[in-house]
Amino acid sequence: MDPTIQDQRAYYDNRWSKFEHANRIELQRLAAVIGYVARIELPKDAAILDLGCGRGWSTNILGMFGRATGVDLSDTTKAKERFPHCEFITADALTWKCPQAAFDLVVSIEVIEHIDLNSQAEFIRMIRELLKPGGYVILTTPNKPTMNAIAGGGRTWSDQPVENWIDAGQLTGLLRSAGFQVEAQTSVVLGIASKGLYRIVNSASLQRALGSIGAARLWERLALAANFGLHLAILARKGTEASRQS
Repeated sequence: MDPTIQDQRAYYDNRWSKFEHANRIELQRLAAVIGYVARIELPKDAAILDLGCGRGWSTNILGMFGRATGVDLSDTTKAKERFPHCEFITADALTWKCPQAAFDLVVSIEVIEHIDLNSQAEFIRMIRELLKPGGYVILTTPNKPTMNAIAGGGRTWSDQPVENWIDAGQLTGLLRSAGFQVEAQTSVVLGIASKGLYRIVNSASLQRALGSIGAARLWERLALAANFGLHLAILARKGTEASRQS
């Protein structure tokens, strides 16, 4: 039986109630997000939404670039206490009575994979409604091919109640179908998967050989651009109604 929304809320209430410092993978994901934030022109008093904010630490950092609001399925009371300069709302993203055209930027880090496959397009359409004309969305999500190439399977990597991974083509397609213009896409975090081509890409001996000739960083950039990373990151802009219909 699939977990109910109540099951998921109880899981995340427990998980996010405890303070933990960010780990290396979380930092690399957020670095990709901040890199995309640096590429766009936000207004001086930008309204930023962190959709699926968890503990709220990413909302806190996004709050350095504008007025940040964090929304999460779990109880956000602790997040409000930790980061009082941000606003936090407890809500299910798919049923939240969200304000339309209220945000200049929506960031959603590791959320879409926890939504039923049949509802992921609805999630993306809801993000579009949240954005002002010309607004931006930045998403990260586990990379399905990489998760499937992890020894023992991707479920050994994550114990969260719902995991519906997608690949780069599916993610791009969801955004374009909802009327977004995709401006950039990459992957982050190498070295996790070991099956198939990943055995070569993440080979320790290959890394040493490349390092000896000063090419390790170039190889990493190429491998991430080719979507061999553990997570996908994408930047898209809300298009006009005319571009949506074309």
